[in-house]
Amino acid sequence: MTPPTLLCAQLVRDGGIDAMAALNDALAKAIVGLAPQEQANIKRAFGRAMGEVVTEIIKPAIAAYPELAPDDATWAAIAKARAAERSSGV
Repeated sequence: MTPPTLLCAQLVRDGGIDAMAALNDALAKAIVGLAPQEQANIKRAFGRAMGEVVTEIIKPAIAAYPELAPDDATWAAIAKARAAERSSGV
């Protein structure tokens, strides 16, 4: 998948970052109180899903438009902004 425009690529990248943040948050909550082996199993499953998001969504957008490569601060800002948008219904 190659996003056809810069705007499309940015929206795809940002959606991928949002998905990663949501999965990370869900994982942190899901493993609380579980036995170590259960935690490891769930972490592996989430890791596979997150790897697919990076490989199939985020990386192709950045490969098509390298100027969209986020640093850590940009990544965090996108995740926070997208979460705020979803929670406000915008």
